[in-house]
Amino acid sequence: MTATTVWRRIGAAGIALGLASFVATTILQWILQSDSPTPGDAVNAHPALWTTASLLAVLGPLVWSAGVAAVTLQIRERGWVLTTIGGTLTGLGLVAGVGHLALYFGLFGDLASAGTDAATVQAVSAADDASEVSTVLLVLFLVGFSLGPIVQTAGLRRARALPVWVPVAALVAAVANFVGGPVAGIVQLLALLATFVPMAVLLLRRES
Repeated sequence: MTATTVWRRIGAAGIALGLASFVATTILQWILQSDSPTPGDAVNAHPALWTTASLLAVLGPLVWSAGVAAVTLQIRERGWVLTTIGGTLTGLGLVAGVGHLALYFGLFGDLASAGTDAATVQAVSAADDASEVSTVLLVLFLVGFSLGPIVQTAGLRRARALPVWVPVAALVAAVANFVGGPVAGIVQLLALLATFVPMAVLLLRRES
């Protein structure tokens, strides 16, 4: 087994684990929000689920970004510029997402564990929303994770490495991400699967 084969398998596993963590975290958040009006209530009502969602939300994007990098490195001729720009944006968005989600889950988890009263939690939440660090991380995550896959899949399509419908799926996922609501959330999950599963398949297919 060559080093190239190993890295391609690592990349495919990273994409698979990243997707799985995103789907699981989204479902867990729906469960947490269904009977808990605030994050503090969710932590107190479902501490184990909150911890699980926190770990998946932070660790998932890390391995996912490794998979995105592995795909990006596959294209070195036609389409490499778009693939590289898109892969860089996607990776940057995922890494920024680690910071954003760590702040969100960690902050509210710690406040709830400390027994902080509701007024203090609300004040800290407002301060966090106004924080420059939180704002930059959120913007980088939203822009990178929405625009990056569109550009990257366009480059991969130009390289004839992916079917024509994959960039369309990336566009649908980006739009659904900004719409909000459970229906849009389901559409986004399906569109992300349609976007990234072919990338994982591409890595495994190139072994042969």
